[in-house]
Amino acid sequence: MECYIKPKIYYLTRSYHPYQKGGGPLMRNGAVKYLQELGYEVIVVMPNYNNRDFIIENNIWQIPFKGKYIQKLVSFLERIGFYEDYLDKWVCNAFEYLKDKVSQNDIVFATSGGELGTIKLGSILKNKFKIAQIYYKSCRFIINLHDPIDYTLVHGKKLNTKFHISREAQEQKYLSNSDLIITSSKSNQTSLISKYPEFKDKIKCNYFGYIEKINIVGNRYQKSNKLKIAYIGNMSATQKPEILYQAYKRLSKKENIEIYFIGNYKNYKPLCNIYESNVHLIDFMPHKELLKFMTENIDIGFVSLANDYLGACVPSKIYEYINLELPMIGALPSGDGMEIINNNNYGIACKYYDTEGISDAILKFSDKLFLEKIRNNIIDDKHLWAMSLKIKEVDLLLKELIYEN
Repeated sequence: MECYIKPKIYYLTRSYHPYQKGGGPLMRNGAVKYLQELGYEVIVVMPNYNNRDFIIENNIWQIPFKGKYIQKLVSFLERIGFYEDYLDKWVCNAFEYLKDKVSQNDIVFATSGGELGTIKLGSILKNKFKIAQIYYKSCRFIINLHDPIDYTLVHGKKLNTKFHISREAQEQKYLSNSDLIITSSKSNQTSLISKYPEFKDKIKCNYFGYIEKINIVGNRYQKSNKLKIAYIGNMSATQKPEILYQAYKRLSKKENIEIYFIGNYKNYKPLCNIYESNVHLIDFMPHKELLKFMTENIDIGFVSLANDYLGACVPSKIYEYINLELPMIGALPSGDGMEIINNNNYGIACKYYDTEGISDAILKFSDKLFLEKIRNNIIDDKHLWAMSLKIKEVDLLLKELIYEN
């Protein structure tokens, strides 16, 4: 192991901080940072959504789409099967740019938050080493599924009832061409193994964890007699953060409880018409400013996913709350997110439709001794969830892959 030479990694992603907002782009930025710290040369390859320029800066390659890119149109064409993925036009351009740059000693590391395009690009880059149907030594192709591929079945469940041609055939095709598949949840890992038992040995799970450790100073709970609960991040029908407000409204006594929604609330109708003194709507903040606000003001972190299919996803805000040493209230489907919270006593996670249970959880956390007990559980385990530690599991998987070949 001491003689291990770190290969170059081409890190394929649809989004990356600071070019895009949200937990996914931040997590991918963190993963690249820690892979670099482990000694890998990492080149980030991503779409340029804004214009037709090739932009290269700080080992980040932004490659434009081939031709005009209209999101609604390409998404529709994906639904009816004209495109395998809405990123297909980008895949074509990216392959032409990368085909003479990726060598047989490199790793192509395709991340996915549900899209197939990055995975498709990784697969055809690996296939460029295929000559006369004989494989010479090729680059290693790794798939990192932050979420399941959109519109594939997960434990027999569909994401929704919207029309979309099946993607199982494409999923199987590209997964079969990979050398390693890393999921971000055990639920998705077991689902993939049940669908494709022939891939069992190469499907692994890695929880990605929080990015930068935050050192919390002082006891925030002495600053206010009120219990302050915050939801941070994206607001859409996928998360339904209004579940927190619905649970709050059920309480007969709520004068000592404050609710915060921090994110794109202006574009989300279920929250637009709330006018209550104890409910605060705050627009997106820069990440460092958000962390400062949370550490100084908030007692409880709220996390929600309102779909059984999404039990195969772990919201990045769970790791964020652990880092902030915040006990959690969850409105979630059965799956890894709920298990992380409940099995480790980091808070109370209920089914996303159990508004009464969420109301009861709020009342339980009104007991500051209970809140402090849960917080201490998180503090004790906090170091276990650092990305700097979790990424070492990925490093070991990469080493095993290189030595096998």
